[in-house]
This record gives sequence, C-alpha cells and structure tokens, in this order.
Amino acid sequence: MQIALHRKLILTAIICLMLYQVGTWIALIAGAVWGAGAAVIVAVVSYVCARLAKRGATSTLWFLMPTLLFTVIPLLAKGWSLFTSQTGAVDMLVDLVPLLVGFVIPVALLSMVYLDMRKKTLLVD
Repeated sequence: MQIALHRKLILTAIICLMLYQVGTWIALIAGAVWGAGAAVIVAVVSYVCARLAKRGATSTLWFLMPTLLFTVIPLLAKGWSLFTSQTGAVDMLVDLVPLLVGFVIPVALLSMVYLDMRKKTLLVD
C-alpha cells in the first residue's frame, strides 16, 4: 500500500473513534437523537478540517484542531464527573481507564503516525 492510502485509513480510524466516543457521550447525557446529531457534527467538522489540512504543510492545525477538540472535551467531561462524585481514587481510575485505553490513547497514537506520514508524503512530493 502507498503512504497516501495509509494516511486515509488512519484518518478514517481517527474519525470513527471520535464519532463513537462523542456520540456515546452525548447519547448518555441527552439521548439517542442528540447522540446521532453529535456524530453527524463530528463527521462534518472532521471532513471539513481534513479538506482544509490537505491544502499544505502549514495547515496541519486544521487536522489537529478537531482531533484535540473532540478528544479533550470527552476527557474533561469524564474527569469533571469523576472529581465531582464521591468515589475513591481507585474507583476514579477504574472509571477513567476505559476512556483512556479505548479512545484517548488510540487517537493520540494514530494522530502521531498520521502526522509523521504526512511529513514523509510532503517530502516525497
């Protein structure tokens, strides 16, 4: 496979992770209809930002912005709910680990690989 195809597959994986996490988070708070609406918003924002990022090397911010936004917001919301609850430190960690392992860490790793592949693609072109 070519680097460009790898980049597209990685970007698709990142968007799927963000769609799932934000949709799940909103669905738990507001219901299924709002969760589906949030997933559509995440998809549209990610698509538009990916198109803007495709314009050149200086526009990597357009790739990072939705990724950081849709990763940090669920993490902050989860952290806020954990710190405002009356649970112990072990219970807080047990509640936070699935979000970290199933969403934050994979998005961070995929983002790093995507950015590295983007640099290599720009050097080749």
